[in-house]
Amino acid sequence: MAYHIKTAFRGANPILEICDISSGSVRMAWEYPRVDSARDEDLELAAMRREEAIHELFRRLFLLTTEQYLKGELDAMPRLGAWRRSARGQADRE
Repeated sequence: MAYHIKTAFRGANPILEICDISSGSVRMAWEYPRVDSARDEDLELAAMRREEAIHELFRRLFLLTTEQYLKGELDAMPRLGAWRRSARGQADRE
């Protein structure tokens, strides 16, 4: 299954949307938590919310990749750090 990945900024907050190309359905939508300066929020609590949002993003990306793998849409399960090894290999070839 091929995906179209849309990234953008809503104000200063990044957003991510992953859509299935064949059906056009949204497989995942994520937005970084907004910073509301009008709220009198504890800075540590706001930092914790941002960190939790990033953890949630990676958890959802993992689940999406795992679903693809279990459906047989991937040849092999991606290895941890595989993108780093391929980038190093390209740099060595140049």
